[in-house]
Amino acid sequence: MDIRHFRTLKAIVEQGSFINAARALNYAQSSITSHVKAIEDYYDQPVFDRIGKRVVLNAFGAEVYRHALVLLVGYEDICNLKNDTDEPSGSIRIGVPESTMLYRLSPVLQRYKSQYPKVEIIMQNALCPVMRRFLKEGDLDLGLLLEQDVPEPELAKKLLLKEPMSIVLPRQYPADDLVSSERHVILYTEKGCNYRKVFQRLLEEKGIQTDNVIETASVEVIKKYVLCDIGVSFLPTIVIKDELARGELKHVPWESDDPVELKIAYHKDKWLTPAMKEFIRFVSAEAAQWQNA
Repeated sequence: MDIRHFRTLKAIVEQGSFINAARALNYAQSSITSHVKAIEDYYDQPVFDRIGKRVVLNAFGAEVYRHALVLLVGYEDICNLKNDTDEPSGSIRIGVPESTMLYRLSPVLQRYKSQYPKVEIIMQNALCPVMRRFLKEGDLDLGLLLEQDVPEPELAKKLLLKEPMSIVLPRQYPADDLVSSERHVILYTEKGCNYRKVFQRLLEEKGIQTDNVIETASVEVIKKYVLCDIGVSFLPTIVIKDELARGELKHVPWESDDPVELKIAYHKDKWLTPAMKEFIRFVSAEAAQWQNA
């Protein structure tokens, strides 16, 4: 049997006769008859009852027809894949640092999902070393890396932004820069965070003791603790932008020849799906606005 035979069966049922089916399919009536005969020969029993000039599915024919409809839907879906390959769909797994997820991505995700609702976005909050490993192992499709430049020949990277960073101080802090203050703890992001290493170097350069430490993975917790006059930290400036505007915190902008950069990365040998390409395009367009902010 051939897929054409089941298309013919469907047309006969829908059109009500062999003649009408032949017209609908642009076949000779003899072709319609031969297609039905092929089905009946295969099963060695009829699928239609021929009552006068009418043809009506018998019980067995109705069962064949039910399965044929499923087959034809699947066949059409497979054929249409060629036409659908440029339309973003499926899922993309994206690794994102917490600060970027909270303070950078909302407009990107809102516009992207509005235009491509069929794409499932799976976000994973992870440290940059973990993201780089997951990208190389295929466990992530894309990663937004927030770190100083790390050579990684297996990954393709696109610079989005040189992320402004700040030493963050409570409003009640006894100075406008980092100083030794016994009552203020050092608030670290978790080990492995690239800009924690920057903060550690700054503290060493200033000769500040780091015995009194609180470590947490959450930039929101760190910000809350600074607001509560518990300690000092080092964070992306975007995290404290609103608090600075309200005068609730103090900060020292950090500058370096080796800045903390936000890059979008993927494995250089990975095929970029339409969904991935469009996400890269959306986030790149949004990043141009970040540069000008």
